[in-house]
Amino acid sequence: MRPRITTTMLCALSLLIAACAAPTSAVRVDKSEGGLPNCQTFAWNPSSGDAMTLSEQRIRTQVMQTLQSKGYTESADKPDCRISYSSSTSRSQRRSGPSVGVGAGGGSGGIGGGIGISLPIGKKGQPGTFSLDIIDATKNQQVWSGSVDGSFKGGEPNEAETQQVVEKVLKEYPNRK
Repeated sequence: MRPRITTTMLCALSLLIAACAAPTSAVRVDKSEGGLPNCQTFAWNPSSGDAMTLSEQRIRTQVMQTLQSKGYTESADKPDCRISYSSSTSRSQRRSGPSVGVGAGGGSGGIGGGIGISLPIGKKGQPGTFSLDIIDATKNQQVWSGSVDGSFKGGEPNEAETQQVVEKVLKEYPNRK
């Protein structure tokens, strides 16, 4: 009977450790079938003309800094490609407190039971998605898109979250250097 308790304890500990691990969200990339155009210069897709929010300013600055570090330049006159982005958060209901589960089962001539406790660990945040699109300026067609899901502390990503999410998405975009 003693080995069964030890095995059960090890399984429970393994599940607890796995549950506490921070989820990593993969970047989803979609490319044009014709391949990427020879984008050497970039500009932002024309906006609506409304005043830029602080979040939009942070995103634009971080995107251009990251592209420049990859060997691209910004050109407002006649860019090869234009950039567009979207950032959205959802206000889903989240359980904030601990939860308890009880289970029972049997098999192979034995009966077993268990109690599980779930404790919220880590930072709370609003789940969201950040998408970045590259548009061929001559054809006016989208040629590359990268997006990633994340969790933002506030309704919009702060400076550190912006840097992290932009760098993660653009890591998938090819270097010119």
